[in-house]
Amino acid sequence: MATITIEIPDIMLEPHYQGKLQIKNEIQQGIVIWEYLNGRLSLRECSDLLQMKYRNFLELLWSKGIHIDALNQHEIQAQVDYLLQHLTTHK
Repeated sequence: MATITIEIPDIMLEPHYQGKLQIKNEIQQGIVIWEYLNGRLSLRECSDLLQMKYRNFLELLWSKGIHIDALNQHEIQAQVDYLLQHLTTHK
């Protein structure tokens, strides 16, 4: 994984009292969501990159106002396939 250094204006840091780790996580989430919305990453790739469960990534999208209807046909089918596979392996 590559590392880059960016400058963040103080005015953007003020709401982030949690510290540098919180800022890092939010920036990573933002970049991954951006890449997803531009069609360069799948939902599964996004959840893997952010080291979270598939469902947690969907909830992150929903918390940002990105609803299920923003998914393309391929993503919806991938979700259905995943759920069917998950349900059949956990009977």
